[in-house]
Amino acid sequence: MSFVSSPIQDLFIRIKNAYIARKEDIKWVQYSSFKIAILDILKKHRFIKSYTIVEEGKKKFIEISIKEVTDVVEDIPVIKFYSKPSRKIYVSYKELRSVAWGRGIGIISTNKWVMPTYEAKKKKLWWELIAEIY
Repeated sequence: MSFVSSPIQDLFIRIKNAYIARKEDIKWVQYSSFKIAILDILKKHRFIKSYTIVEEGKKKFIEISIKEVTDVVEDIPVIKFYSKPSRKIYVSYKELRSVAWGRGIGIISTNKWVMPTYEAKKKKLWWELIAEIY
């Protein structure tokens, strides 16, 4: 395995590249509970089909199944990154807005864990804006 400076951005890029290459699944994604929380959000909003956790000895990996691409314009997600390891972007709940006129979701890391931006706005939470996907 190689060193990745931003594992969350790597996860999003792997998902997008799999859609572009018309792959059915993504294998050998390094496991972390933060990635699982993000994948739960993506599964709930139908950006991915499902995921499974695979154990190889003492190491854990994630295998992600993505949906089939039928329409290139609608099915391939657009991802905007905000926070990076070198630059964190913090937002107030007042600054949170809908993503792509309600077609997408923003992902925010709060003190109550990871959630979509619309939930954080309802609960009046603020913290680090990670990315938007639509």
